[in-house]
Amino acid sequence: MTSMLTSVNGCKFCDIVKNKKELQLKDKNTCVVINDIKPKAKHHFLVVSKQHISKPTDLTVADVPLLEEMERTGRELLREQLKREGEADTVEDMLRIGFHLPPLLSVHHLHMHIIYPISDMGLISRKLTFRPGKVFKPARELIDQLKEDAGVPDPLEGNPAKDDLHDKIPAQAIS
Repeated sequence: MTSMLTSVNGCKFCDIVKNKKELQLKDKNTCVVINDIKPKAKHHFLVVSKQHISKPTDLTVADVPLLEEMERTGRELLREQLKREGEADTVEDMLRIGFHLPPLLSVHHLHMHIIYPISDMGLISRKLTFRPGKVFKPARELIDQLKEDAGVPDPLEGNPAKDDLHDKIPAQAIS
């Protein structure tokens, strides 16, 4: 495990990362996963960056590997818990992964919400607080936006198969 690059005195999440291992459900090189103290669904985790980054709007394309590791780690924990409970793997339509944007930040330290199933969420949480839009940004959208803003090309761009229509399957593909 690598050490945290930056820490801020008085930051709740920096304190959890450095000093409160008992609250950590999963620990990776760049992030830890904890339970949300005010869960909105049966499974509501926070994936907390070990590096103190104040808010998602401070991120750059250089932070994409961190975001991808945070998402991967949160998904791993969710799958482990579902498996332990005898449930099937995650249903993407019932999963919400993302970040609150300013001004709707309760803690100024980068943390990703993993919420499952979203059907457990109350009306205000589902339709306002955690609804993709102006105050909540899905992780994949944030990653794609950072890449686009930095001019990172789409890896499928120029691939002739990218725009193939798959409405008819050739007979030789079936036999």
